[in-house]
Amino acid sequence: MAAKGVFCLEGLWQPDLRKGSTVQPILGFLKQNAGIPYIYRDCATQEEFKFYLSKFPQVQYRDYPILYLAFHGVPGRILISGKTSLSIEDIGSLLGNQCKGRVVIIGSCSVLDINKRLLKAFLDSTGAFAVCGYRNDVDWMRSTAFELLLLTELQENVFDGRGVRSIVAKCDALRRRFADSDRNKDISFRIVPCAD
Repeated sequence: MAAKGVFCLEGLWQPDLRKGSTVQPILGFLKQNAGIPYIYRDCATQEEFKFYLSKFPQVQYRDYPILYLAFHGVPGRILISGKTSLSIEDIGSLLGNQCKGRVVIIGSCSVLDINKRLLKAFLDSTGAFAVCGYRNDVDWMRSTAFELLLLTELQENVFDGRGVRSIVAKCDALRRRFADSDRNKDISFRIVPCAD
C-alpha cells in the first residue's frame, strides 16, 4: 500500500517568536523513517489558513489524504492567532464537499469537545472519511508524540468503509496506551468516522 501523505497546516504556538515550537520535525521523522510524504505550511493569519486549506482538496494533492491541523483550540474552534478563530463549521464550509476518502486530524486542545451531531454535520458537508482530535486540553509534547503514532497507524488501512472499524480500534488502543501512564491521563482523544 502506498504511503498516505500528510497535508499539515500549523499555527503559532507562542506569541514570542524566539520560541520555535513546531510539529514539523515529526513530519520529517515520518518521511525519513517510514517514507510518509508531507506538505507543511505555517499559518499566522486567517487569510493564510484559508488560502492553504483551499489547496488541500485539489487533485494534485490526492496523495496527501490526511489533513493535519496543528493549532491552539477551544471547544468547536481552532485559534489561528491571538483571538482570531474559525469554527469547525467554518472549516467544513471552506473545504466544501471535496474530502471524500480523506481524514481530518485536529491536533488542538478541546476542539472536539462538542456534540457529535456537529461532527457528523462536518463529515456530511466535507465528505471526509473521519474527523479526530482532542476533547480536552492536552500537554503539547505528549499530544505531539501521540499524533506521531497516530499518523503511523493511519498508514495501515484503506480510507473507506472496510477500514473504518480497524482505524477506530487502533486509535482507541493507542489512546489507552497513552492513558496507562500517570503522566498521560490527559489524552482524551476521539475519532468520529462517517460510517458511525
